Amino acid sequence: MVDAGDSKSPAARRAGSSPASGTSRAKARAEPQIRDAIGRAMERYLSHLLAVSLVLCMCGPARAGDATVAVAANFLTTAEKIAEAYTDASGHKIALAHGSTGRLYAQIRSGAPFDVFLSADAARPARLAEEGRSGSPTTYALGQLVLLVAPDAGLDLAGQRIALADPEIAPYGQAAVEAMGTLGLSNDMVMSLLADSVGQAASIFATGNADAAFVAAALVPDIRRPHDVIAMEGRHAPIRQDAVLLARGVGNPAASGFFAFISSPDAHRIIADAGFGVPE
Repeated sequence: MVDAGDSKSPAARRAGSSPASGTSRAKARAEPQIRDAIGRAMERYLSHLLAVSLVLCMCGPARAGDATVAVAANFLTTAEKIAEAYTDASGHKIALAHGSTGRLYAQIRSGAPFDVFLSADAARPARLAEEGRSGSPTTYALGQLVLLVAPDAGLDLAGQRIALADPEIAPYGQAAVEAMGTLGLSNDMVMSLLADSVGQAASIFATGNADAAFVAAALVPDIRRPHDVIAMEGRHAPIRQDAVLLARGVGNPAASGFFAFISSPDAHRIIADAGFGVPE
């Protein structure tokens, strides 16, 4: 007989007899989910903070004492020596980013974080100055184009694989096309192997994947494959290589100092020793 004062069934009494323990079990089940949610939120916050920091580092001015220089591929080895001499003299550190002149120019116009531009031509620095993206250009070197061929091969290039920089993006490639014209060679007479830069054209020849190559004279000492060198002087328009101090480098002593240093007697000696002409 059930007591009238206790109308609940035994099961009901058991279910309701320990509300605190039921709450504890629910809390225990919820705690891992809460911790996971907090962890995910913290991860999102830290990722966002890191992204913002990277943007600020890329887009803001270079730190005092540092500068980033965009340099045409043909001048990279020489620029490394100039940067080393500049650092020894000033204490400022220079980072070099290299590539074809056309690609570097496009990157600068897209906001790449460069302070100085050492181009392989005069046209693109002039455009940057006209667009208000840089100061006035200065000529820092005069390029020298040469033709590399197998030993004793001479200029009999018909049917040969010839490596050259893409004339659409590299001034040395345009000079190579002009030189080929003076040699009586047309595209249907040879197999043209287009490279992104004159440095890549030299690599194609060095690895034996081309029979000949039009390259910068400054790159010849790095070619280990046996070859003959034929000067192309007078077979193309002069290759005037200009530099500009970009807008990002204004107010940065490391950048402005390097821009001035490339016209110094010390830099001119390095440039001449590398096989470039030196502006008067």
